[in-house]
Amino acid sequence: MFSVSHKVYQPLGNVNLEFGASNQAYDSYKRELDLHTATVVVTYSIGAVQYTREHFCSNPHQVIVTKISANTPGQVSCTLSLSSQLENNVTDTNSNEVVMEAPHLNINLQMNYWPALPCNLSECQEPLFDFLTFLAVNGNKTAKVNYQASGWVTHHVSDIWAKSSAFLKNPKHAVWPMGGAWLCTHLWEHYQFSLDKDFLENKAYPLLEGCATFLVDWLIDGPGGHLETNPSTSPEHAFVAPDGQPASVSYSTTMDISIIREVFSAVLLSAEVLGKSDTDLVKNIKKALPRLPPIQIARDRTIMEWALDFQDPEVQHRHLSHLFGLYPGHTITMEKNTNICEAVANSLYKRGEDGPGWSTTWKMALWARLFNSENAYRMVLKLITLVPPGEKVEFEGGLYNNLWTAHPPFQIDANFGFTAAIAEMLLQSTQNDLYLLPALPCDKWPRGCVKGLRARGDVTVNICWDEGELEEAMLWSNHRNSVTRLHYGERVATLRVCSGTVYKFNRGLKCLKAWTLGK
Repeated sequence: MFSVSHKVYQPLGNVNLEFGASNQAYDSYKRELDLHTATVVVTYSIGAVQYTREHFCSNPHQVIVTKISANTPGQVSCTLSLSSQLENNVTDTNSNEVVMEAPHLNINLQMNYWPALPCNLSECQEPLFDFLTFLAVNGNKTAKVNYQASGWVTHHVSDIWAKSSAFLKNPKHAVWPMGGAWLCTHLWEHYQFSLDKDFLENKAYPLLEGCATFLVDWLIDGPGGHLETNPSTSPEHAFVAPDGQPASVSYSTTMDISIIREVFSAVLLSAEVLGKSDTDLVKNIKKALPRLPPIQIARDRTIMEWALDFQDPEVQHRHLSHLFGLYPGHTITMEKNTNICEAVANSLYKRGEDGPGWSTTWKMALWARLFNSENAYRMVLKLITLVPPGEKVEFEGGLYNNLWTAHPPFQIDANFGFTAAIAEMLLQSTQNDLYLLPALPCDKWPRGCVKGLRARGDVTVNICWDEGELEEAMLWSNHRNSVTRLHYGERVATLRVCSGTVYKFNRGLKCLKAWTLGK
């Protein structure tokens, strides 16, 4: 049984053993615990047959061992099954092995860390980066053995032992070597918020470098002079092939290319900061980046999820993989990609509002990036639909009465995703721009304050608003001097931010006061 690292505090599931003699009368029942061997022994008799069950658990070896025997040959027979309240997949690999694996590196683990940076909790990412380090070690072997490639790779599913190889079951889960690459985008994000050059040089860049090395090797020549990924899937989704049959594997899905573009961009920017722009890897990326396929718009004016405009048999699928470039990525922006953003909005309308909690919060963040407060707020309402405890419901998502998000059952990723999405509604940033209240639902939240949000460029921001309008904003940076463009609605102001100085602005973005931090 393999558990996912972000849910190790939850029981993964149950091992169920059903014996044909379970309902028969028994006697001479005895249970012993040997403290010297840490072994539990249970004996009982059914008729003339004595049964013995021995149990041993080792935390250092991460194993639970059970031995079942009888004093008469041919008397031990049972049916074994695995069950879990968590989303899972059970696979019979052979007559002696049943595997339960719990997803996923295609959104769930990543979403748990979405609020860490904008909500000023960057130290909470340290366990993720430690996990990434272990993934890179195992992923190096996977790249070499499975792909004859350099660098490192991780697929759809991992666990607390940093599993990096492909998933065993359905191709739409297995053929997706982008799990590690997506996780690597968190490394560059951490630097953008913290400007911690030591972290970038000693932790982030070596992992990014190894990931990008695999991606360069993985790309092959495709149609029209573009580079492509092949085989390729859009996580957990399928399409109708030209022969009318269901399929999930094609080439160069939009998510593949979007993640690769983010990683390549992160490596180039990191190399520039660290003075490593003359390496062979950087040169190869500079050659490869302009050859990546562009995002394509389908006949119905939505974002194409696959390289070809296949028919989608499940238009309201829970995943939003093809919209990665807008959020959590940054290669699609309202300022630079108006037509693409319009197609993103059409894609969100097509996907609909229903879905599990994590899907709802992803939609909330996407609408926030489109500066669409009305639809972002509609997803807030969708998420806070009450799910009665212990009752079957006819919809996915919602909240339990303790405010934990329902998948169902409970998944913590949606709680963290919700926090990140709310932060996006109140503050967005690039390395040089700050957007105040970009997706505030003014008529629903007419007044309020938020303090201590963090923006890229190591800037901390407090915002207050009243009657649906900005009242005041304060910002400061601890570590650097920079020029920042401040945005509120149609207003834009340019500000030179000096390290250790607090600046206070009114709704017209006029600087009212500046003072030394700490006074």
